[in-house]
Amino acid sequence: MLIDELHAALPQIKNIKERWPLAPLCTLHVGGEAEIFVAPDSLGDLRELFYFLSKEKIPTYVLGGGSNVLFHDGLIKGVVISTENLNSIEWRTNITADVDAGFKMPLLMKELREKNLAGMEFMAGIPGTLGGAIMGNAGAGGRGICELLDYVLAVEADGSVKMWNYNEIDHGYRRCSLANDKRVIVSARMTFRIAKHGDKEVLENFLLRRGTQPHGLHNAGCTFKNPEGNSAGKLLDECGCKNLSFGDAVVSDVHANFILNRGNATADDIIKLIEICAKRVYENTGIKLEPEIKIIDPCFHL
Repeated sequence: MLIDELHAALPQIKNIKERWPLAPLCTLHVGGEAEIFVAPDSLGDLRELFYFLSKEKIPTYVLGGGSNVLFHDGLIKGVVISTENLNSIEWRTNITADVDAGFKMPLLMKELREKNLAGMEFMAGIPGTLGGAIMGNAGAGGRGICELLDYVLAVEADGSVKMWNYNEIDHGYRRCSLANDKRVIVSARMTFRIAKHGDKEVLENFLLRRGTQPHGLHNAGCTFKNPEGNSAGKLLDECGCKNLSFGDAVVSDVHANFILNRGNATADDIIKLIEICAKRVYENTGIKLEPEIKIIDPCFHL
């Protein structure tokens, strides 16, 4: 059994769990069980674990804050690695910090406010962890978090730790070249700036925009990326997707790019509703929407 292989190969790693439920760890509150779930306590443990999984070609998924991911129902074969225990921050100067991948974005925003720093106002109200935010270049208002990186440390498939300098990282709208299954982001060095007049107002404006989004039901933020020169939410709205439902999953009547779990939705309910919405937009406009949510399901294809 896989768990026996892991215990034999990596006896020093203690947080190895079998058939671990993933729904409580994801903001949609759906999804099945990880065959194996591991939350490494140190960089050394992560390096040895990731090298072993890569060498043995064992399916591997990295889970941060779970705010932009959808695991299928049933058993997720392989290993889910959580960065929840890699969650520290160390200030190198008054404006530069080394931030672990598992550090939560709301806590980073809080640190900046307490230190009177600015530059990341566009991330206000965005959940998740730094590692996940970098992988998807999370942001708003045409900006993304990758802009603030000095460099990123990542564990590569051979177990080595590589430093990726900013000029080596290709990034754009919801895209980062570091994002693939052959590496795990460990930490990033980030440089901010001293806050100035007007930054607070910018921050409040971004929070105000977040306030117009659906609240009260489990969701994973925007379902689809915005097509170039267009708005996914506007397209979905114009194609009559608001209030569409499948099972206990429903498209928000506030913002058509949000799919909500009314309480008892399954991952399959949400995936089916994603497919229905994408098909409706394509049939009406000829535009193919691309999911912003990372969908872990071998049967999913749009």
